[in-house]
Amino acid sequence: MGIYMEKVVICGAGGLGREVLEILKSQNSLRKKWKILGFIDDTKAKGQFINGFPVIGDIDWFCNNHKNVGCLVAIGDPQIRYKVVKKLDNYNIKFVNAIHPSAILSDSVSLGKNVIICAGVVLTVNIKLGSHIVLNANSTIGHDVIINDYCSIMPSATINGNSHIKEGANFGSGATGIQNIQVGKWSIIGAGAVVVKDIPDGVTAVGIPAKPIKKF
Repeated sequence: MGIYMEKVVICGAGGLGREVLEILKSQNSLRKKWKILGFIDDTKAKGQFINGFPVIGDIDWFCNNHKNVGCLVAIGDPQIRYKVVKKLDNYNIKFVNAIHPSAILSDSVSLGKNVIICAGVVLTVNIKLGSHIVLNANSTIGHDVIINDYCSIMPSATINGNSHIKEGANFGSGATGIQNIQVGKWSIIGAGAVVVKDIPDGVTAVGIPAKPIKKF
């Protein structure tokens, strides 16, 4: 009997898409889990090869191919990811998760769907992750943290315990959130910022301590 492998496509052939490809390949090196069909991308030519895998079409590829195929939306910007996911919802897509083998997760971490966890990520205990989330390389998430749908946590960011990162927030590279803070919906925390008090919805906050500089 042959080994069963789940078909999967990566939606987005940019930098994050290539990183997700490596996650899937790393998982396959331990256990043959994924049959990687290639990339879906509206901006790339069909038939083009990226890191050895083809661009198989644009988002309309799912019209006739959505059954029995898993999908990962590998787009770093939360707002663009949101728009793409809403388009894919029209095709009744099966979203799957990609977790690098080097990531550390306790049994008490709960995951939604289309969650991407890159190399070196640490998730401690009693953490709740929504759907369509990206946790970039070497980020650390403390106990009892809640991260809602569509958030992006950039490389080497640290979010300490009992914090709440609300829908669509983008937590910058190397940024730190102390314990018991909230980051509002669709807000952006700049790279290297230190969040010591709650950040409202829809702002960009930078600095040490992080302060809102722009509302959108």
